[in-house]
Amino acid sequence: MALADDVASLAAKGDTFFLVWAGCLVFFMQCGFAMLEAGTVRAKNTKNILIKNLLDACIGGIMWYLVGFGIAFGDDTDNGFLGSGTGGKAYAIHIEDWRSSYTAEGTDWAFWFFQFTFAAATATIISGGVAERCTLTGYVIYSIAFTSFIYPVVVHMVWDSEGYFSAFNSGTGAAAPVLGGVMDFAGSGVVHLTGGIGALAGAALLGPRLGRFNADGQAVPLPGHSAVLQVLGTFILWLGWYGFNGGSTLSVFGLGTAYARDLARVCVTTTLSACSGALSTFLMAYLVTHVWDIQAVSNGILVGLVSITSGCVVVDPWAAIIIGLIGGFIYTGASKLLVALKIDDPLDAFAVHGASGTWGVLAVGVFCRPEYSYNLLGKHGFIYPNTGPNSPTETYNDVLGIQIVTLLVIWAWVGVTATAMFAALKVTGILRVPAEVEEMGMDISKHGGEA
Repeated sequence: MALADDVASLAAKGDTFFLVWAGCLVFFMQCGFAMLEAGTVRAKNTKNILIKNLLDACIGGIMWYLVGFGIAFGDDTDNGFLGSGTGGKAYAIHIEDWRSSYTAEGTDWAFWFFQFTFAAATATIISGGVAERCTLTGYVIYSIAFTSFIYPVVVHMVWDSEGYFSAFNSGTGAAAPVLGGVMDFAGSGVVHLTGGIGALAGAALLGPRLGRFNADGQAVPLPGHSAVLQVLGTFILWLGWYGFNGGSTLSVFGLGTAYARDLARVCVTTTLSACSGALSTFLMAYLVTHVWDIQAVSNGILVGLVSITSGCVVVDPWAAIIIGLIGGFIYTGASKLLVALKIDDPLDAFAVHGASGTWGVLAVGVFCRPEYSYNLLGKHGFIYPNTGPNSPTETYNDVLGIQIVTLLVIWAWVGVTATAMFAALKVTGILRVPAEVEEMGMDISKHGGEA
């Protein structure tokens, strides 16, 4: 018995380290976002975008501690929409880890930290869509709203053990997840689509930057000031994604599990989708502009990463390549559509994260291998024959239905709440900086001088 206890304790310690390590990689993505955004905006707004990236992490940490984590994960008395946390320990998380009965070896603390890094990343995605004209006050307000309420509700519905659409919900009857649960492993929908919709709402309600469109309505390029920072940020984000996707196994030391195997495969599929997404986006950009565009490569890498985030653990390597390739086409179309609609998204945050995130969730419904499916009804990608546990009695055993339902819910929830929030900020006059401030640049007018 003592040996078994020692082995279990060692496994728990290993998983604690694994989650902290993965969380550190994801947190380092904040540096990647900062470098990418600083390089993509004009030099006169560099300090402004950097301070907003710093505040995302700081505000996100406090709000996730006080409220967000409780709404996202609550306790075992929650409903399917949000965590009620009636047990009290999820809100302003506190754990009596000094007691002799405590055997988690810190994995509960590590889980909070890992999930915090995801919340911070979601808020940072939005900053790209509202760059160069959003007030600092408006930015702080939306960061609070997303990390404390809008994003945690999505997390609870999709990832919590009692969520309406969670494949980790083992409830029965009315408490069972819809259609066996969605497979959004690391958050193409939960994280990237949520942030992308927020960026779209913010960009639309802010209006375009001064000079983005001429008097005839034609788009005028407003290029960023540093390709070096763009590429550096992209490589940092790519590195962090191995913690983002790989860390979402949440464990590698669990006895009798295949989590270590899954972690390794996730790194392969994540890599291949990033590569193919970059190539398809790069070639599409050249066909349209006849320029070998470095920003297209950077965004294409991110598109491939976002597209595979849902399905990285349930698809084959060859499917990951196709998912990234298609993601490049979807990104290009979404980016061109926003320009046609006169919506100014300086970082292409919606096209990269929102459109590609939507595709990532849908791609699971196409390419999920039956052997890797963790849908509770055994549903899988529709390109495979019915081989799940319910196939003898079910004509349609593919998972595409629940993937679509979940996407519709995320679009509705985030779209309505984000639009209402940004509209309120606009009506009260605290969303956009004055024209003279925008023209001068916020570094000089608000942050004491140029970067």
